[in-house]
Order: sequence, then C-alpha cells, then structure tokens
Amino acid sequence: MKTIERNLIPQKEENSFVSRISNIISSIGFISEKDRAYSLADHISYLLKASENSDAKTKSKIENHIVKLGKKAVPSLVESLFETDGTTRGMVAMILIRIGTPSITYLEQAVKNNPELNWISDYIIREIEGSQIKVGSYFKDNSLEAVLVG
Repeated sequence: MKTIERNLIPQKEENSFVSRISNIISSIGFISEKDRAYSLADHISYLLKASENSDAKTKSKIENHIVKLGKKAVPSLVESLFETDGTTRGMVAMILIRIGTPSITYLEQAVKNNPELNWISDYIIREIEGSQIKVGSYFKDNSLEAVLVG
C-alpha cells in the first residue's frame, strides 16, 4: 500500500498539537510513558487504539478531542481509515465527517492509491457534502451561495 503524502506542519505548531493530545491521553489515563516524544500521527494512532477497548463515554471523549484538532489531524485519520476496520474505522469515518470539507481532498487522494476502499471514501464524502446547509446568502448576480457546514 502506498503512503499518503502528509502536509508538513511547522514544528512549533505540531508541538502545540502534540502537547494538547498528550494532555488528552494523560487525562484519559491510558499512558504512563512520560519521557517518550510522540508525533501527532503517533498520538492519533494511540488514541484510536485506546478507543478499541474503551467504554462509550471514553470513546466519545476521544472522538471529540480528535475532532477539535481539525484539519491538522486529517492526513493521519485518512491513513488510519484505510488501516483499521470495525468500530475503529467507523469512529475514524465519523471524525472525518465531523471535521468536514478539509477531509475531502485527502480522501480523494488516498483512493487513488487504494481503489478497493473507494466505497468508504465515497460514503464519507457524500456525508460531508450532505451536511452542508444553504444559508441563502447570495452574491449580487445570485451565482454563488454561502454554505454553512454543520
């Protein structure tokens, strides 16, 4: 399987995300290793792995925290989507849907390298596009609508 091209996050910004995720992991109580440095992708992978054996409340907490990371988490999530199955894949799909439009480009790129999972990518993209609500704002020529993504 080919790897998805990751966008480079400036080191200072990545450290901020990694720090936030480290706090999430320690608040959930899954990790005791305090000296090891983890990348953003490592943390997301770890949280997804931890969710496999968690109760519903903890899974929800993990999902919400990853969603708050927004588009910076998308490359790792898309890669995870194609490497996981079952409830973990469902959770990743829901996170990508909740993050919304930034997920679409990465999903389309990933399917080019992994066409057998086109069905899940198509499903997520349809869900994202279906969650956009027209708010009725138009430009002078009424050609473009403003869209609220929920």
